[in-house]
Amino acid sequence: CVGASWKDHEAQRLSLQAEINTLMAQLADLARKHEKTCTEVCVVLDVVYDSFHSTYLHMLKTSQVLFLKSLLPQVFQVQREDWERKHKTVVSVYRSHLLAAVQGRMDEEVQALLLQILRMTQKGQN
Repeated sequence: CVGASWKDHEAQRLSLQAEINTLMAQLADLARKHEKTCTEVCVVLDVVYDSFHSTYLHMLKTSQVLFLKSLLPQVFQVQREDWERKHKTVVSVYRSHLLAAVQGRMDEEVQALLLQILRMTQKGQN
């Protein structure tokens, strides 16, 4: 009875060892598949990140361009108003000098500038 029991135990031990070996092989196979999947996921994530980053930068640049284009009319308006203000100032000063000249009173500085303009005009005509 002892011999049969030992043979049964030995057969059971060999069967369990075979099952362990099969499970170890399956575990090693699963580990390889897991490693391969992780590598593929990393590649896909890199592609998605690059695509997202590129798209995001393009959207950012596009939105910045649109924003700057939206500001152009305002910038032109401010520049036009500034030019008009400066032009009105120049015209006002010019008129006051002309009025002073007509009335017979002229600053020495203005008289000197008018003479200089007259000389430059005469040189240009000769």
